[in-house]
Amino acid sequence: MKPFLTIIFLFLICNLSNAQYTDRFKKIVNELKEIESKPDTIFYGNGKIWWISTITTYKYKSENYSTHTGKQTQYYKNGQIASEVFLGKYGNILSWISYDQKGNKTSESITTEIDSNADNLTEFFDSDKHISFKRNDKYYKCSYKLQICYLFKEGQTVNGKKVGLWKTYTENGELKKEKNY
Repeated sequence: MKPFLTIIFLFLICNLSNAQYTDRFKKIVNELKEIESKPDTIFYGNGKIWWISTITTYKYKSENYSTHTGKQTQYYKNGQIASEVFLGKYGNILSWISYDQKGNKTSESITTEIDSNADNLTEFFDSDKHISFKRNDKYYKCSYKLQICYLFKEGQTVNGKKVGLWKTYTENGELKKEKNY
């Protein structure tokens, strides 16, 4: 049953990973041709893995452009996962989960929309100021007194700035505060 659920999850990630891109964004990157995708692993000085990712190279006219894509995992020196990131096929963050050194979730972010106001691929590659992101973010805290970790704060961001209603919770899960941005 577990392999079946894994296949369904991967299928959904692959199909939904395109859902965040606006039509305007898709039109700009349409001319990119993927030419290579290879694993990328970086190690700490102690020989333990620090970073696992994939580098994908695209061709546009006579130029090659490379970016990290797919699942990217970063580790602490003690071997514990520090973050798990899913990157779209153009290197944009689709989701991000961070952990503390004990393995407790500290934050998660899901990208709901990726847009670009670049006029062409040359402008697209010259800067990243043309890209905008909408994300749903959640932050977690751990109460060592109660020995639990809990959702502390949640809300939406646009280009890293809080927008709309943000909610803050107590360690018992009760709504503590709401604030509009």
